[in-house]
Amino acid sequence: MQNEKYYKGLFFVGAIWNWIISVALFFGREPMLKFLGMKPPVYIVPFQMAMVLVFVFGIAYFYVYKDLIGNKVCAKIGVYSKVAIFFVLSYYWITGEILFVMVIPGIVDVIFAILFLEFLFRVKREKKYK
Repeated sequence: MQNEKYYKGLFFVGAIWNWIISVALFFGREPMLKFLGMKPPVYIVPFQMAMVLVFVFGIAYFYVYKDLIGNKVCAKIGVYSKVAIFFVLSYYWITGEILFVMVIPGIVDVIFAILFLEFLFRVKREKKYK
């Protein structure tokens, strides 16, 4: 595959991004929410479960890094999830429930989604002609 080193790096960085966000919010949610002017959630379990899932998505991107073609389905799921996160954060910003600063991770996610999608198109195109 052309640009294999680039794509491996992309998914490695994607994994690190998810791990940093999930760990930071899992363990540091109260200071972060206070900084953002938000109250902590009443029920913490759903929030922590969501952060565990974000961490697991990072593991999936690490699998893609280890085997680009064999784990490309993880990239597909990543596209869907990252676009969904962007739209959810954007919706709550537009409705005034969150500050724009909280949309920034969603913007990073949508950039990853575009790059993951480009990877998937490249894999499909190269497979078609080889």
